[in-house]
Amino acid sequence: LSLMNNFIDPSDPDLDEENIIHAYQTAERIRQKYPENKELQLTGLIHDVGKVLFSFGEPSWTVVGDTFAVGCELPECIVYYDTLKNNPDYKNPKYQGLGIYEKECGITNLKISFGHDEYLYQVLKQSKEKHKLSEKYWDIIRYHSFYPWHKESEYSQFMNDKDHVTLRNVLEFNQFDLYSKEDDIHISNDVKQYYDNLLNEFFSAELQW
Repeated sequence: LSLMNNFIDPSDPDLDEENIIHAYQTAERIRQKYPENKELQLTGLIHDVGKVLFSFGEPSWTVVGDTFAVGCELPECIVYYDTLKNNPDYKNPKYQGLGIYEKECGITNLKISFGHDEYLYQVLKQSKEKHKLSEKYWDIIRYHSFYPWHKESEYSQFMNDKDHVTLRNVLEFNQFDLYSKEDDIHISNDVKQYYDNLLNEFFSAELQW
């Protein structure tokens, strides 16, 4: 979270402040509506922590922007779509239409582009014995930037019954995530201490980064 002070997301028109401010704002929005749901609050706090990828020297388009599925046709609505035209898979007929997948195979079975969402999802998944955050919330983190799916209705041909539940969860979360710049950017020490306690409660050991 401290590293987030050093990163401004160039793909996000909603973000004028450091990402750590946005993290607290998102979490506080959730706490106001769901004061008992600590897991959702914590998800709000850490959902963008995968952006620490920038500290490894990764170019911004590999860290932020829209999440998308590889191995099938690329929707034109993807942020950084023009960059993707340089990918050799862009015009490969093997990856047009359904590509390597079958209809209604499930969003979980799609190979998702690597960025800050997928990175944090994999950290949580591979370190699941070291924290108490439920899988439902890993999925929210994984798909919260999957805008071609949950905003533009792309990839609906791959959805199964479970995906409709995940979609509702992501849409619910995104109402707290978006347009936080209108909120107070002053984060009190009491608020910081609340989330420090929450992190200590849910994360009992160092994760594998």
